[in-house]
Amino acid sequence: MPLRVAFVHTPMAAVVVPERRLFWRNFDARYHGAHPGLRHMRKPLFELPHWMPWLAGVLVREGYTDLQVLDLAGVATGPAAVDDLAVTAAVEQSPAGVYLLSPMTANLPLALAIARLIKQTMPGATVVFGGVAATPLHRELAADAAVDCVVVGRGEVALVAVLRALEAGERLTSVGGVTCKTDDGRAVRPALWSYPALEAREIPPPVVDLFPADTGEDLRYLRQVYGLGCPYRCTFCTIQTNGRPPTYFPVDRVIAEIHAYRRRYGDHHNVYFGDETFGLDVRRLEELSAALAADGTIKYDCQTRLECLADAATRRLLKESGCLWVEVGLETKSQRSQDTHKQKQRIAQTEETLARARDEGLAVCAFMMNGFPDQTIADMRAAVEWVCGLLSDGLLQATYFNPLVPYPGSALYARPSDYGMVIRQREWQSYNEELPPVFDTPRWTSEAAHGVFLDGLAMIAEAMGGPSPGDEDDGDYGAFWATAHV
Repeated sequence: MPLRVAFVHTPMAAVVVPERRLFWRNFDARYHGAHPGLRHMRKPLFELPHWMPWLAGVLVREGYTDLQVLDLAGVATGPAAVDDLAVTAAVEQSPAGVYLLSPMTANLPLALAIARLIKQTMPGATVVFGGVAATPLHRELAADAAVDCVVVGRGEVALVAVLRALEAGERLTSVGGVTCKTDDGRAVRPALWSYPALEAREIPPPVVDLFPADTGEDLRYLRQVYGLGCPYRCTFCTIQTNGRPPTYFPVDRVIAEIHAYRRRYGDHHNVYFGDETFGLDVRRLEELSAALAADGTIKYDCQTRLECLADAATRRLLKESGCLWVEVGLETKSQRSQDTHKQKQRIAQTEETLARARDEGLAVCAFMMNGFPDQTIADMRAAVEWVCGLLSDGLLQATYFNPLVPYPGSALYARPSDYGMVIRQREWQSYNEELPPVFDTPRWTSEAAHGVFLDGLAMIAEAMGGPSPGDEDDGDYGAFWATAHV
């Protein structure tokens, strides 16, 4: 009998920053304004944990069809603690031979706490970690008594090899692409460091119905991927396909998957294309845009780079194919910081590009980061004032705003001294985009940078405009601000 495999949805502890309240309220109102018919979420799941349907599709193709989701999204009782009774009861109700966890950095302590409870409840089960946080920390995590192995990098091939080894009674040290323990508890890598990564067209379709249909009430959008990979190497990025040109899924498959997800979770949902640089290949964008325009029922968001949005053909294709919202990484006003951390992006073209996008009917949202190590406190404040001006002038519809976090897997974390950083601590729950930076620089302290961040939240919230919390027309806008969301 094939192994039963459980995908574990790891919780994220709520970090309530009071200054976020008006920020998220006004951001949410603007987001809804750009998405007619959008519904407020019942609870803020935001999107399906995309890795689960993705890897489930791989497992089904290989004959592993006994799959389930262990939803532990609500069990966190603190940044590093879970409700032991609730986790134990959930594991008892969903026994499995293999449990898969793919946490982010900030919820690694929660994932490890869950893994220990799984081991206590199901001593014979195998616990496997993987993903963007586990990959750079593979030796540390594999050394934990509750973790049997860590899949390093992409998991479409290695995970199947792990399951085959378990079924055959073979030691996991014989499997490539993983880190596991020897009998004396040491974390080791096998001779085969990794398997070749599959191109997009080689990856089987996802298991769309892995979650109950009413999960659609908890979603803001349905995530879809067209191009897998990004040729850039931003210093703060941890995606496992960075530095690699994208490979693309067939367009007919992309459209079919969107409709399958909408049938399952609600055909009112918009789509979010999760490509790191959507529209990078204009020829590919033309192909997808033609299919989306011919379909006529799909509205979508995407993220790209400023220089892609500067291209007139790209803007036209986005508008004609149903794009409602474009997210662009501006990050900082400093060209020096752009050259170091973002690569090839020219800040001087920002206002002209955003004005053209606005005039062509595209709502643009920015990503902004506070606290690059080569910024001064004055630079940070100037960046906040700059993005507030872009909002007030109608060049941006909205902006995200977060402190810079040197996540494991990024160049900033791997080589902090190269960027003038001193990382203060490795308490993973502190690697959170709501908390003070975990590093200092000669230019500023963590506390000083966090002060600019909190002030910036208030300034940006005002620039985005909207009623204050408590007004009669507040409704549910931004209600997710006070709870955990991943």
